Amino acid sequence: MRSAPICAAALLSSPLAAQTDPESQNSSAPDQSWTPSNTIVVTGIRQNYAIDVASVTRTPVPLVNVPQSIQVLTDTLIKEQELNTLDEALRNVSGIIPSLSSELVLANPIVRGFEAELFTDGLIGYADTAVADPASLIAVERIEVAKGATSALFGGGTGAPVGGLINIVSKTAEPGTKFSIRGRAGSFDTWQLGGDANLQLDDNLSVRLIAEYQDAEDAIDAVEIERFYVNASVRALLPTDTEIIARFTHSRVEQLEYAGLPASVVDLPGVDPFRFSGATNAPPTVVENLSADFSLSQPLGDNLTFDFRARRYENDFREFATTILTSFFPGTGSEFPIISAQLPAKVDEWTLDSSITAIFDTGPINHTLLVGAQYDATDYEAATGFNLVPLGILDFADPDSDLDFGPIPPLDTFVANDYRTTAFYVQDQISIFDRLHILASVRYSELTLRENLGGNGNRETYKEWDPRIGATLDIVDGLAVFAGYAEGSRLAIFFNNPDIAPKPERARNFEAGIKLGLAELGLSGTLAWFDSKRTNVPTPDPNTFFSSIQTGEQRSEGIELDLIWEPNSNWSFLATYAYTDARVTFDTVIPSGDELPRVPDHAGRFAARYRFIGGTLDGLAIGAGLTAASSAELTLPNSVRSDSYIVFDAQASYDLGPARLGLRIDNIFDEQYFLPYQYLAQSVVRPGNPRSAYLTLNFDF
Repeated sequence: MRSAPICAAALLSSPLAAQTDPESQNSSAPDQSWTPSNTIVVTGIRQNYAIDVASVTRTPVPLVNVPQSIQVLTDTLIKEQELNTLDEALRNVSGIIPSLSSELVLANPIVRGFEAELFTDGLIGYADTAVADPASLIAVERIEVAKGATSALFGGGTGAPVGGLINIVSKTAEPGTKFSIRGRAGSFDTWQLGGDANLQLDDNLSVRLIAEYQDAEDAIDAVEIERFYVNASVRALLPTDTEIIARFTHSRVEQLEYAGLPASVVDLPGVDPFRFSGATNAPPTVVENLSADFSLSQPLGDNLTFDFRARRYENDFREFATTILTSFFPGTGSEFPIISAQLPAKVDEWTLDSSITAIFDTGPINHTLLVGAQYDATDYEAATGFNLVPLGILDFADPDSDLDFGPIPPLDTFVANDYRTTAFYVQDQISIFDRLHILASVRYSELTLRENLGGNGNRETYKEWDPRIGATLDIVDGLAVFAGYAEGSRLAIFFNNPDIAPKPERARNFEAGIKLGLAELGLSGTLAWFDSKRTNVPTPDPNTFFSSIQTGEQRSEGIELDLIWEPNSNWSFLATYAYTDARVTFDTVIPSGDELPRVPDHAGRFAARYRFIGGTLDGLAIGAGLTAASSAELTLPNSVRSDSYIVFDAQASYDLGPARLGLRIDNIFDEQYFLPYQYLAQSVVRPGNPRSAYLTLNFDF
């Protein structure tokens, strides 16, 4: 739940025809007919923890030449760290605070202090993108993170990203015939079973089906999780070199919703941090996502390509919750009144995007020109029902204390909004003498909101310009300095105020730094300084329950490091660090200087992997890592901070022909720690998982 009725969904669509290097995926080389001129071919450095090009740039320009901090988590890294969920993966990128799996319907990931948008294959959807967190990573080819305002090329739903962009690239039908079966079991009675079947029907036609089912408990007592995911795709290359991709996806997540542990009870005697903080017999929250998308890529001549993408998306969201509500019912000691609520919502959305990419020279200057247009139509219906008569008192220090959910609260607030986005964008990536690379782009958007706030039927149309400019300079091959400036805008997603319509959020972002792409040393990464600012930020109104206000300004400054070093085929190292100073700089309600919630001043991760190649231990690999963060505020206005923490993890795998056995151990030393948790803007935390272990068995044939 958030400060407005929740629903949501990021949408699914095809990327700009991005394929991975076949060798990096251990597959046979495809026929050349599968590589049309517009395709972005992602190549790897040795073990493929680093790549040269990402589809999030929307052009085949090397990342070292793009004046923006962009990080990519590859399929190899995901597999070797035995990662299973998006929040686990995102801890390998600096400056990100992932939304936890138990925050499924609560909060977006945070990038550089501000909430980011979750894209799938290059397109975004309406509202809380955390709802569209993939059920697992079984169908994820890679995860791309573009930091800062990225509105110039991306948008849809209510606008465009102002904090950052997390793009999930899906595995899609490809040349070759191969099958994979994966089973996973471990702590908290976890078990999963999945499969991946790719069939090449003829030289230019392939189909693929990926599916997985998961049943698990949680470290939090009484929480059970059931997830199902299916992804079906078809890829065809016509005699005209037209590449067509069609994809269908369906995911369903059902789990008892967790509202967090009051921070004030963490250190009280007798409090079990893993007890459920509500009625254990509450109905589970259910989220279903259904999408069908189509993409077409057509070469129009030498270095000229037309791309078209279309998608239909549906989301059905049924939330049931029990929670504390300290603004109405403050607790006493370890005892808190508990209320109940339901929040159903539905989203129906159509998205269209078309563009032309042209690569040409004007004297010593090389141009990669992108021109495009986008249309998005989103219909959103939601309702809320709160039972503000407490179900009873829950004593967090009494293991036998429990409550009955009782009758489902009746719905009393209804919303039916329509959003229409029409946008045009143009970008030119210029290289001068292959040494100086300049990027300039601009997006014009018309954002129309039709809403029935209070039954008034308000209609507002906003016209926004979002420019972006930057440059990189190659000092030597593989070493560059860069600087960039970008602006962003979007309609406020989480906004609930019966008296006024929301104004668009605005953002601006400066960044500068150093990029590495030293293939011969296996060294790649980014060191960046950034300064970001947001205005018209929606925040909970501290004076009115379940209402929002837009006021003031927030600013985030800091330094980030993302480094990958693969000196040979045996070793891979990953190191990240972020210093983030994110706070309110002006507001009429919240004190200026207050730090933004959930954002630690310091955070980072280090991970290492060693592979035995040849000899008696051939096929064995071992890895280890640590993740650390300093304390962070829990709410605005500031009142309580979480503690700092450091936890260690380890992985091992053994490849034997078509079989692969993997082991992952989290929180090796069983450290007790607490993570900031977002729930109705309250001072709550979630205990970090205790020591846990998972075993994975995979067969490829």
